[in-house]
Amino acid sequence: MPEWPDLHVVRGRLEKALVGREITLVRVGDPLVLRATRPVETALAHRRLTGVRHRGKFLVFDLDKGAIVVNPMLAGVFELNDAEDKLTRTTALSLVLDNGKDLRYRDDKRMGKVHVLEDGGDTSSVHGFDELGPEAGDFPWSEREFATRARATRREVRNLLQDQTFLAGIGNAYADEILWEAQLHPKRRVATLSDEEMARFYRALKDVIARGVLQVEEHLPLELGTKIRDHMKVRGHKGKPCPRCGTPIIKTRHGLDDMYLCPRCQLPPDSLGQIGRCAKRFHAPMSSTDPTTAIVTLSVPTPAAKSGSDIAT
Repeated sequence: MPEWPDLHVVRGRLEKALVGREITLVRVGDPLVLRATRPVETALAHRRLTGVRHRGKFLVFDLDKGAIVVNPMLAGVFELNDAEDKLTRTTALSLVLDNGKDLRYRDDKRMGKVHVLEDGGDTSSVHGFDELGPEAGDFPWSEREFATRARATRREVRNLLQDQTFLAGIGNAYADEILWEAQLHPKRRVATLSDEEMARFYRALKDVIARGVLQVEEHLPLELGTKIRDHMKVRGHKGKPCPRCGTPIIKTRHGLDDMYLCPRCQLPPDSLGQIGRCAKRFHAPMSSTDPTTAIVTLSVPTPAAKSGSDIAT
């Protein structure tokens, strides 16, 4: 699924290539993904592109009359080709421009949606668009405000990251990376995080998204159409050693989604509870920074000193 760093970089590339260009030919490959009140060939013919924006996981193409709002969902990608290049089987929509270039939307899973909005139309018909929270890569909250807002939700940390009404633009891949960076198990509840863990969570969110933008910008090919994931530390690396501790990365399920994590760096909530109860039972303090290093000390009674008659001379 294209996420915030992907769409942020793609938006910039497309803006440079498309703004000011006229659509001279519209080709529909898969009407299943289209949402329009009239045939898109008519609605988009001879429209001029005036801007490209992205909002969370949506990409918005502003036209001189109306707009195109795309939600790529799981597998949708954008390509910028020459108009003469052969259309692929999974090309859902092709917009040929007046300079011979062709903006294509390709969707292998047919799950994405392309909404064609008429002039003066709003985004109320685009599911989820008006409810989006602040941008994941550009939200204005301080660490304290982030912690307050996050704790108010009382959710699991992975579900919180993927809640588009909380922050817009994070999906499975970057959620895995953020939680690995923060050393948090995906099923930890936000309300259970210590101040130190919350600070790690906030920093990891900021850092991982920023690094993602840099990596995508560096490695995304000119023709687009590729999701850049080689820079990721855990996503897609099942069985490989954790870059931090060397433990093999595992792949598991979170609802309907695959997720990747380190079983040592990201202890599940029940393990943390067992460590805490054990430490409390034996009156041994737990490390606040790394539960895996918590040491339980047993107090063994010292034998009573022998009486004088028992001491050998």
